[in-house]
Formats: sequence, structure tokens, C-alpha cells
Amino acid sequence: ARKTHRQTLEKQVRDRTKELVKSLEKEKELNELKSQFMSIASHEFRTPLSTILSSVSLLSHSNTEEHQAKHNKHIRRVQSMVKNLTTILNDFLSLSRLQEKEIKTEPAFFDIIQFSRNVIEDMQTVAKDKQKLSYQHIGKVENIETDPHILKNILINLLSNAIKYSKENTTIELITQLTNNQLTIRIIDKAS
Repeated sequence: ARKTHRQTLEKQVRDRTKELVKSLEKEKELNELKSQFMSIASHEFRTPLSTILSSVSLLSHSNTEEHQAKHNKHIRRVQSMVKNLTTILNDFLSLSRLQEKEIKTEPAFFDIIQFSRNVIEDMQTVAKDKQKLSYQHIGKVENIETDPHILKNILINLLSNAIKYSKENTTIELITQLTNNQLTIRIIDKAS
């Protein structure tokens, strides 16, 4: 009976130890996710916020009627960046989706050329002095079906890195190509 009681106690200790190890592993994973979240959020928010600040600054320095067209352009840019930030924030705030590595996509059919030109125009406002962003599309196919929010975040991320690591007075190129329902994106920068 003593042997059975001892075996039962040893089994309970082993089971409890396994539970504690699992709990520690989950806590470690959660801390890693929080760290990743902070790193990604910091990086992803920096570019849109810079664009918003730049556009608001330009708006505050020119308030005559002759500048109305420029005002409207900057207002649209601010609205676009705020929407982009909201999308990113919504993606990140759901910790359970991050833990489950489940991100829902919302595919849409759109013109990749116009889409990419809009992203380039937005990103030009945060480029360094005399940095130029150019865009080229290869091929006849222009329409794509994918999640525009995710694609925009990818382009912003790639272009912001190219801007950050390229020298002033250089050209950063974005090239898209659609072949057999596959999108190829190339960023050519001048890393310093």
C-alpha cells in the first residue's frame, strides 16, 4: 500500500510539473508575442504617422484659395494614412488572432497600376531630401484579386525600409508584374 501511495504521489508531482512547464511555455510565448507586437506596431505606425504629420504641416502653411487643390490632395493623403493605421491597428489588437496565427483576408479585384501609383504618391511625402520614388508595371495584365489592405502594408513596409536605408538624392524603384495570376513585386533601392 505504501508503494502504491508513493507511486500516486510521484505521478501527481510529475503531472503538476508538466502543467507548470506548459504554463511557463505559454507565458513565454505570450511575452514573445507582446514583444513582436511592439516591434511590428512601432515599425508599421512610423511611416503613416510621418506622412500625416508632413501633410498637416503643409496644410497649415498654405491656406489661400489658390492652394485649395493642394489642400484637398493632402487631406486625402491624411485620410488614407489614418484609414491605413486603423486597419493595421485592428489587425494587431486582436491578440487571440496573433496567438492562433489566424489573419482573415478580404480579397478584392482592383487595378494594380493605379493602386501602386497611389502608394508611391503617399510614400513620396516621407522620402528623404531629393529621394525620388518611381513606379513601373511589366506586362499587359493590370487587374489583380488579393487583399488590398495587406498588399498596401507590404508595399509601405518595403518602401519605408528602402527610404530609410537609401541615401539622399537617389531613386527607389517599385516594379510590379502580373503573370499567370502571380504578382511579383521588386523594390530597387540604393542602400547606403
